[in-house]
Amino acid sequence: MGAKILAIEDDPQILDLYVTFFERRGYTVLCAANGRKAIATLEGNRDVKLILLDLNLPGMSGEEWMRWYESSGIRAPIIVVSGKGDILSVARSHPDVAALTKPFHMEELQELVEVLLEENWESEVTDDAQLH
Repeated sequence: MGAKILAIEDDPQILDLYVTFFERRGYTVLCAANGRKAIATLEGNRDVKLILLDLNLPGMSGEEWMRWYESSGIRAPIIVVSGKGDILSVARSHPDVAALTKPFHMEELQELVEVLLEENWESEVTDDAQLH
């Protein structure tokens, strides 16, 4: 079984797409439709290796969730996947975060996931941030 991914997204069609696409490629995909459910899911699954995060969530925004996450002590790369305009500023203000603006091709997301699941993902993100 492949790495475990947590998808935090309030659009059920996008969640279904993530599950179908990544499970066909051997990953396990956990889903949360809002920030509170994501917290509970992550606390019960500390072996999550990567997080897909939409910024525009009901109840608790993606930015609020990221503040909780940074204080949680859990370390996994995050891909902010959003159509929201401030996506790049959010990614730049968090060193462990990559960004992908909606709409995108799933192959783009897959490539980013594969890079971030490498053992040295932290240096990959840092090196890329220094180049931009």
